[in-house]
Amino acid sequence: MGSLRHRLPPLNSLVAFEAVARHLSMTRASEELAVSREAVSRQIHNLEEHLGVQLFLRVHRAVELTPAGQSLQDAVTSGLEQIARTATGLQLAARSARVTVTATIAIATYWLTPRLARFRERHPETEIHIRVSDIQLDMDAEGIDLGLRYGDGRWPGVTTTALFETETFPVCTPAYLAEHGPIATPADLANHTLLNLDGPTHSDENWDWLLQGLDVAGPRGPRIVGFDSYANVIQAALESQGIALGFTRIVDALLARGQLIRPIGHALKKGHAVWMIAPAGARLSPAATAFRDWLLSEAERP
Repeated sequence: MGSLRHRLPPLNSLVAFEAVARHLSMTRASEELAVSREAVSRQIHNLEEHLGVQLFLRVHRAVELTPAGQSLQDAVTSGLEQIARTATGLQLAARSARVTVTATIAIATYWLTPRLARFRERHPETEIHIRVSDIQLDMDAEGIDLGLRYGDGRWPGVTTTALFETETFPVCTPAYLAEHGPIATPADLANHTLLNLDGPTHSDENWDWLLQGLDVAGPRGPRIVGFDSYANVIQAALESQGIALGFTRIVDALLARGQLIRPIGHALKKGHAVWMIAPAGARLSPAATAFRDWLLSEAERP
């Protein structure tokens, strides 16, 4: 049996033939294939020359299949349909072993990423992609399976599941406190460099909100250093540049390792939580379902 390359007609001609046979029109086939009518006609001519039979009868501005053409159409349509079904199955299988997750900078950096190794140990076959953004992305348009957001859980177009609530409190390094402390009351905070998470997304839970909640007049000017990324806020805090706002479950590991401490015991609750979200009405793939179940189990870990 010879190779398919030598036994099959030119593949481009078969594609052109299938379109013309389906439309019974050279013009409509050329529009579908985004090539000129002359190019389609040339491909049909080449195919007829290769096979040594006439495939179409030219009738005014249309074409009709000859018996030989009808026989070839049946075979080509069946073969291309089988290829299309197989390709679709392969694509679905590939997607089922892939999960795309979006998360805010804080959640992705300090909660999700340190835990990913545990998921990969259980599901080494799954390809994971993390989209980090403090702006809520269009999950449907961007092919995102799951998301981790912080807030009140009222977002349109998504289903929400609360993972854990948070408290907000000041954090700094032991070195910063040793050099600039002690901090005995909330009012003392106004005399320190405060590392703030800027931007409209965080304006309702920043240093102004915390200090007002603790009945402290907030500092202005050089005592505020603002960043638009929580990773930068924490990096500056770890370098003893000032005091940052910490959140339970987000900075817990840094507190446990002693890299950060709470210089004062006061904390406030905004009533927000970390939520798992998914596009409303979406059917999760097996990989996304496994990731969802894993997230729920991780949220319950101490």
